Amino acid sequence: MCWQSLTLTKSGLKYGVDLSKIGVVIPAYNAEKTVGPLVRELLAYGFKKDNVIVVDDGSRDRTAEVAGKLGAEVIKNPKNMGKGFALHRGFERAEAKKLDRIITLDADGQHKVGEISGFLKAGLTYDLVIGTRVIDQERMPFLRNFVNRTTSLVISLLGQEYVPDVQSGYRLIDLKIFRKVHLKTSNFQTESELVYKAARSGYRIGSTPITAVYDGERSYIKPMIDTIRFVNMAVRFLWR
Repeated sequence: MCWQSLTLTKSGLKYGVDLSKIGVVIPAYNAEKTVGPLVRELLAYGFKKDNVIVVDDGSRDRTAEVAGKLGAEVIKNPKNMGKGFALHRGFERAEAKKLDRIITLDADGQHKVGEISGFLKAGLTYDLVIGTRVIDQERMPFLRNFVNRTTSLVISLLGQEYVPDVQSGYRLIDLKIFRKVHLKTSNFQTESELVYKAARSGYRIGSTPITAVYDGERSYIKPMIDTIRFVNMAVRFLWR
């Protein structure tokens, strides 16, 4: 597919990218209040309904119902399996649809759909584009800021590729990466694992600035457990 050969004019489209070949994967947990507005914005931007994939990771609220009524494809996990596991299921479904690339973003409303144009532009050069939270960095909750800085430093050193925001869930991913990269984790460290393995496999990694909106939403990161999981993963990478 030639990414620059098209001249589409739908609202929000830039750089001649055909959104019909791009999917959106949204891992969601207890997000009934925010997933609806997010899906509506994505559809208004130009994504096809059946290419918007919401993975409900064992929510105890109406997350799946809200997303499904808007036309998104909903995959339900019978119980909470972790963000990484939800992403795995979304990736598999996107590959089954034979899409070229996917956008991933969180269901809690912290990512602005209008900034997808930056990913599309960077995607003309890179295989994996990661949103870098630089505009509202000072407003990032302390825990997220600490985890992000630490994991970004470690993964950048191990992967020999500088990635300023390795934990950002806002990404554009070329699905060809998954033909070579096999992910083994199932929690928050999955996003770091993807970056490390993509870098070590020679894929081009870039970034684009994003605005992260923090409005008191609950973080599901478990500081002790997730730190241990990350350290274990990093040690395995170090000794390979």
